[in-house]
Amino acid sequence: MMELKLIHTADWHLGKVLNGHSFLEDQQYVLKQLIEVLEREQPDALIIAGDIYDTAYPSKYVIQLMEETIAKINLEIQIPVVMINGNHDGKERLRYGASWFRHNQLYITTEIEQFFEPVILGNVAIYTLPFFTLSEAREYLEVSVENYEEAVKKLVDQVRPQLNPAMTNILVGHFTLTGAPKSDSERDITIGTIEAVSPQFLVDFDAVMLGHIHHPFASQYQNVVYSGSLLQYSFSEVQQVKGVRLFHIEADQAIRQSFIPLKPARELEVVEASFDDIMNGRFKRKSDDNYFHFNVEQLTHVKDPMQKLKQIYPNTLSLTQQTQPSSYQSKVLADVKKLSPLDIVGQFYSEMTTDTLSETQKSNVIQLLETMNEEE
Repeated sequence: MMELKLIHTADWHLGKVLNGHSFLEDQQYVLKQLIEVLEREQPDALIIAGDIYDTAYPSKYVIQLMEETIAKINLEIQIPVVMINGNHDGKERLRYGASWFRHNQLYITTEIEQFFEPVILGNVAIYTLPFFTLSEAREYLEVSVENYEEAVKKLVDQVRPQLNPAMTNILVGHFTLTGAPKSDSERDITIGTIEAVSPQFLVDFDAVMLGHIHHPFASQYQNVVYSGSLLQYSFSEVQQVKGVRLFHIEADQAIRQSFIPLKPARELEVVEASFDDIMNGRFKRKSDDNYFHFNVEQLTHVKDPMQKLKQIYPNTLSLTQQTQPSSYQSKVLADVKKLSPLDIVGQFYSEMTTDTLSETQKSNVIQLLETMNEEE
């Protein structure tokens, strides 16, 4: 049996616009880094788990960037590419030419029935489950399903008989895992929380590579992971390191994985300070060229504050005025300052999920904190 390497990425959101600003230039920059990683690592395939585009109707410039990137990876470097559509992608645009793309090992999955046609690479079978609507699931399954989890469970039940235990079986999907934290830039797949899928229905697979959640360490399960988004796409993601995942599949079917950070041209930063301090540069920041959200004290006396800020910090994207915290909020803030970064993350996670961090999650948090400290 041969050893294989796979690189897992997702949520490129090509054409993303935040507060009127296009990220296309930033996406070109980080995609060049991705190509450098691929040239260095020479994986047996690149897995893209959905949301290649940010909209179903991308501009011609966005389509051009996508086509140039995939051509470089697939035709020039000759790395097979396996991709599925996400909830942001338009199936018709993504699957155009998919039938003859397969001759160059460019596998594009946009329909549920393709889940039962795995991509075989050596001793690895990659089962691709694209984003689907509940109505599409009901039509395909010919039964009533009430939520996304039920649909995924029924599809996995149907594919289970063809899973070969002598092979490494991998699922590529685009959905929310139960308990995974979301950011502001992730559009709900369905209304409310019924989109979430429990990992107990995915145990038949040796590894599950997901898209949709932008945090690369959103999963507490070792074999069910998100790659995270290519860039920070909302100010709720400012503490998240972005990158790709590298999977080593050994001859004995053991799986090792690691996270490879990517360095953006500009990061998102949230700054809380007085307007005077900001205008005079008296605040901590990583770069004047970063994308800023300024939360400013006492703005009422300032005329055209956004215009003034952009004269000094041209990539200012958002401006709000601070509200005075209550005595309770002040006490909570004082208590938080006594905690270690790991304790803060653990406490926040417990409040959001009523659960505690697993040892795997703690290890991921520590790795993330160490990466951030190295960058500073």
